[in-house]
Amino acid sequence: MAKFRTRARTVDMLGRQQIANVATAIGELFKNAYDAYADHAEVDYFRSDNLLVIRDNGVGMTPEEFENRWLVLGTESKYAPQGEKANAYRPSDKPERAIMGEKGIGRLAIALLGRQVLILTRAERDGQRHDLVMCFIHWELFEISGVNLEDIEIPVKRVPGGMLPASNDVDELLESMAKCVRRLSSGDEDPVYQRILNDISDFQLDPRDMDEFLGGLSLQDGQSGTHFYIAPADDGIAFEIERERQEETRDFTKFLLGFSNAVFRESPPSPIETAFRYWPTDSASDDLIGEGEFFTSQELDAADHRISGRFDEYGQFVGDIRIYEEKVSDHVISWTGGEGRPTRCGPFEIEFGYVAGTQRETSLPPDDWKRITDKLDRIGGVYVYRDRIRILPYGNSDVDWLNIEERRTKGAAYYFFSHRRVFGAVKLTRHENGLLKEKAGREGFQQDKAYRQLKSILENLFLQLAADFFRESGDFADFYSEQRSELERLELARRKREKQVSTKRKNIAASLEGFFDRVGAGLPETELAALRSMITSRMDSAAKMKDPDEASSALLDAEKEANRKLSEIRESYRLSKPRGVGLSKPLQRDWNAYTAEIERLNKEVFDPFSTEVAQTLGKVAKEARLYVDQRKRLGELIRQQAESGKRAVTQEAGQVRSSANDARSSALKFAREAIREMQETISGVEADFAQKDLAGLSEAEIERLREGFEGRIETVGQKNKETLSKIRDMLIAISGNIAQGFEVSDSDIVEAMDQELQELREQTDSDAEMVQLGLAVAVINHEFESAIKGVRRSLRELRPWANSNAELSNLYQEIRNNFDHLDGHLNLFTPLQRRLYRKAIPIKGSDINHYLRTLFDVRMKRHNVELKATDAFLQAVVTVFPSTIYPVFVNIIDNAIFWLKDIDRQKIITLDIDDDAFLISNNGPSISSRDVDAIFDQGFTRKPGGRGLGLFISKKALQKEDMDVEVLSSSGKHGVTMLIRWPRNNDTA
Repeated sequence: MAKFRTRARTVDMLGRQQIANVATAIGELFKNAYDAYADHAEVDYFRSDNLLVIRDNGVGMTPEEFENRWLVLGTESKYAPQGEKANAYRPSDKPERAIMGEKGIGRLAIALLGRQVLILTRAERDGQRHDLVMCFIHWELFEISGVNLEDIEIPVKRVPGGMLPASNDVDELLESMAKCVRRLSSGDEDPVYQRILNDISDFQLDPRDMDEFLGGLSLQDGQSGTHFYIAPADDGIAFEIERERQEETRDFTKFLLGFSNAVFRESPPSPIETAFRYWPTDSASDDLIGEGEFFTSQELDAADHRISGRFDEYGQFVGDIRIYEEKVSDHVISWTGGEGRPTRCGPFEIEFGYVAGTQRETSLPPDDWKRITDKLDRIGGVYVYRDRIRILPYGNSDVDWLNIEERRTKGAAYYFFSHRRVFGAVKLTRHENGLLKEKAGREGFQQDKAYRQLKSILENLFLQLAADFFRESGDFADFYSEQRSELERLELARRKREKQVSTKRKNIAASLEGFFDRVGAGLPETELAALRSMITSRMDSAAKMKDPDEASSALLDAEKEANRKLSEIRESYRLSKPRGVGLSKPLQRDWNAYTAEIERLNKEVFDPFSTEVAQTLGKVAKEARLYVDQRKRLGELIRQQAESGKRAVTQEAGQVRSSANDARSSALKFAREAIREMQETISGVEADFAQKDLAGLSEAEIERLREGFEGRIETVGQKNKETLSKIRDMLIAISGNIAQGFEVSDSDIVEAMDQELQELREQTDSDAEMVQLGLAVAVINHEFESAIKGVRRSLRELRPWANSNAELSNLYQEIRNNFDHLDGHLNLFTPLQRRLYRKAIPIKGSDINHYLRTLFDVRMKRHNVELKATDAFLQAVVTVFPSTIYPVFVNIIDNAIFWLKDIDRQKIITLDIDDDAFLISNNGPSISSRDVDAIFDQGFTRKPGGRGLGLFISKKALQKEDMDVEVLSSSGKHGVTMLIRWPRNNDTA
């Protein structure tokens, strides 16, 4: 008699070689956790150590179960014949779960994740906690040819007492594994044995340290579950994660997202929650499959179209359809492929949402549409769940298993649906759909009759939905076509409006920039100086004329010319604010600065020049002893102003008249075209009717003929009626505004709404930027805090050595001083959530001075900047939080050094005090009046590459502490003084 013998590499063929990729292997372990009634299954990947940790809080395995089931290939522990229940333990407080794994080989997928694994598991059975079982396996042993399965001994150890194993327990397992390897390698020079021994030697892990570091799911204190520590992990894990992060794709995590269904025809919570934390450093992690990464119920509710229903055992669909806001309940879609016999695939449910591919066809707000569309591009598709657990690879964006996109390429208007615009799921159960069998490699269902029926039923659903709701001939096509036309009209209007206001904003921005450039360059004064010179010359020439009358007339002409030129110069600096357009915050700020500056020019430049011209005329006339007829002079000036005003009004009135005539002509033209088109349509229908032979037609055919003729007339009539109605409404609105006066016009209302919309958009962008900044600071603070804790602990351990060793003492003290200085800097990152646990302390001006000199010493020396502090500043004391006051000084000094570094004269920063405030002055370039109020606005900066957040955050932080920061006004071109007000209840010394 002969017997089958099993080579060890059978394990490798059944495990590593059967699984498609690393993510699928992790999914297999998630399924095992689900079968173990775990509430949580979590993965932690540490890039620095190339360590993969997979933990769950399931019922675990007893020592007997581990050796007789987990270490047995093809075990029947989860297997049950069709219609029967598997003999698996279920906690009394948990509802029964359908078994996901029944082939007994899924655990072998661990081999794909890394070459060796440490396994820890503790069982809970009916409230009783069992001993922890630990095991170590090196999977490359199962790749060696010529080795039989029974030749490999797997080291297993029990740890009693509800405790975790220590590092020496791990070392004992490693030594047992090494002995097995050395025994197998005796007389064999295959280098693979030495590589395995090196791997075992390099495996260093203390389960207690890892448990303390990770927290959460634990086997400490008798808790149950199963943990895997895999090192070195497969190199592809780090590569795939980093590539996904850089390219912003989901090629790796798409296999793990949505592991448990809590969205599609289900309600939270999920039976099991999963997580995959990536640790690029040992102090910060990102959850790659966290909440919000997959589709949510809110996104399903917001979809443009939503379909939800159930297929019975004959493949017939009954469900609810929502097209935009129109709903159809209990819609029926029949499937004829079953020929009246029950399907092998069984009854099942489906729910999915659909988002339009273009913004003009969606009912979603632009930001929501963009966010969901980006998610659809990465993970959109039709998923499959059995008993709420995902079946791979269905749902992956590159797996169009229902051929939706293939059909769409043949005719988008006919087939409508796009694979990447759909997100939803088919909901199966093992009880009703047990004949749908998964492939051994977890690559979907076996393509037998049950699967072919499932696929055919679903393809028929998409075909019939397109026919009923999205084709022009569909019974419910009006739901889609009418709403889509309205959305397209609104989107076209929005884009047209956006283009118009964008052009106007660009034009006013360019005009304002040009205005400030001209004023900043002193052009108004330069132009008036040239005009002054010309007018003075003309008046002097007039004074030298021999004929007194001619001289007097020449003087008046010179004054008249001066006033005309002055009006032209004034007008060249006058800007018109666009009507009906809301300005962005920077533009509004510039407009306010413009109005203040133009008022200053009128008051300090233009008006004084007009007075100067009159005074110059009188002076010249007096010196030349000429008589100036004041009545004539005043009459000429009034006439000149009247002609100018009349000319402007006449010009504007002409434009109004022209616009009114154009509007009238356009409206009448539309009316004539509408009447003509209506008459032509009626004539065409009458002609076709006259030629139609009704003899022999049935009543139904005659009725269809009538509907066709009436439809042609109704379509044209409705279209032209709506167009003329819109024109009438516009004319009525204009007429109403004119009749009611011009205090508040429609354009003013639109401008106010546009202004509010612009402000809300800017605030949203600013808030998002602040959130990102806060998250970044939190991560940095977390990393620093973790590292600093280690340094503090090490310094405490070093101190006794330093106290007893004189040579070490000086070195220790130097390290301690430098660390305290660094720790002081890190205190600036004090999280806002810990503010309630801090206390305000007295801070001296001398402390601030020392801090600033220490922090900026190198930069100030490099740029030859001198920092001075008055005695009053050094002696001042303010009671405040250090994390509030120090960053403000740091930001102001940093800005001062930046603006001082390029000037040629002496560079000085001075620290002083006023009655109730700190003063920080520098002799760099002054801040223009245009920017004085703007420098504290979020996002405003004149610094190249700046973010405009420093002073904004400083002001907000100070105001929360009853303090403030301001800029003192400066009249010169040099010098800036910033003022930091103390709290009102502060006691200073």
